[in-house]
Amino acid sequence: MAALFCLSVEGTALACSRAAFVTDAGDVFVGRNQDWTEKVNSTFNVFPRSMERVGSADENPLTWTSKFGSLVITGYDTGTHEGVNEAGLAAHQLFLAQDLDFGERDLDRPGLGIMMQAQYMLDSFATVAEAVAAIEASDTQIVPLILPNGEPTDLHLSLTDATGDSAIIEYTKEGGHPRIYHDRRFVVMTNEPTFDRQIENLRQYRGFGGEAALPGERTPADRFVRAAYYVNALPEPETRDIGVAYTMSVMRNVSVPHGSGEPGKPNVANTIFRSVQDLDGQRYFFESTFAPNVVWVDWSELDFSEGAPELELRVEERILSLTGDVTDELVPPAEPFDWALASD
Repeated sequence: MAALFCLSVEGTALACSRAAFVTDAGDVFVGRNQDWTEKVNSTFNVFPRSMERVGSADENPLTWTSKFGSLVITGYDTGTHEGVNEAGLAAHQLFLAQDLDFGERDLDRPGLGIMMQAQYMLDSFATVAEAVAAIEASDTQIVPLILPNGEPTDLHLSLTDATGDSAIIEYTKEGGHPRIYHDRRFVVMTNEPTFDRQIENLRQYRGFGGEAALPGERTPADRFVRAAYYVNALPEPETRDIGVAYTMSVMRNVSVPHGSGEPGKPNVANTIFRSVQDLDGQRYFFESTFAPNVVWVDWSELDFSEGAPELELRVEERILSLTGDVTDELVPPAEPFDWALASD
C-alpha cells in the first residue's frame, strides 16, 4: 500500500521536479522546482475570462476563447510554463529530452504552439478528467519552437486539480500523438526517462517494492524517487500554511544547489526557483533561490471577469524588494502578453 500511495503522489524547456501533496483531509498542494541554466524573467501574469486565443502556429492554428481566468508564471516573455485557473486546475510543463515525437507538421490538424499548451488547458478545463477527455478526442498537433537561448522546447505536461486527480501527458508516440498517464496516484514528475520508465525504476527502491537504498544524485530519475519517498512521508498538516511548508520542504530536498548543475545538461541544472500552489486555499507561492524571502499571490482576490485587465508582476526581477502577500503588486502591463510564434 505504501508503494501504491507513493506512485500516486507526485514554458519553457526547463529541467524541473514537480510533486503534489494530497492530505487526508483532501487538501491539495502542488510544488515545482524550475531547474535551468539561467534566469528566464519569470513573471506572474493574470488573464481574465473570455480572451480570444490563437494557437501561435504559422498555419491552421487552433483558436479558442478562454472559459476560465488564470494566474500563471511565464518565462522568457514567450509563454506559460506553469499556472492555475480559477477552478483549481494546475498545469506544469517540464523538460523531457528523450523520446519526444511531435510529428512532422500536418496542416490538416490545428496547430498549438507548445508555449501555449499549458495556457490552453488552464483556459479551457476545470478538472483533469475534462482535460484528458478533450486531449483524447482532439486531433490538435503540438508545434515546438527554439527558445531565445537556442534550446528546443522539449516538454511534457502535468495536470493536477483541486480533487487531487492527476495526469502526465508526453508526446512520445509516432506522429505527435500523446501518451496520457491519468490516475490520481501519478503526482510525481521530473525529466527523462519517460513516465512509464520512471515508475519501473521506482520499484527497485525500498518502500516501493525493492531493496535499493534511497538515491542521492541530482539526476531526474534520482529526484523522482526522492520526491515520491518524501511526499509519502509527510504528516497531516495542522493548517494550510503548514501544508505549504511541508510541500516546500520536499521541493527543497530535490533541488539542485547553485554550482551543482552540469554545463550542457539542462536536465541537471541549478534550481532557479520553487513554487507551491495551494489549490484549495487559492494561494500561489514563489521562492527564488537568488533571494531569502518567499512571496505569494492570493488568487481569490483577483478579478477574472470578462473585460478585466491583464495584470503582471515581474517577480524574478523584483524579488529582493518583495515580501509576503504581493497580490496588490500585480499591475497592468505596458502591452498585452504576446506568445512566441511556433514555426510550422
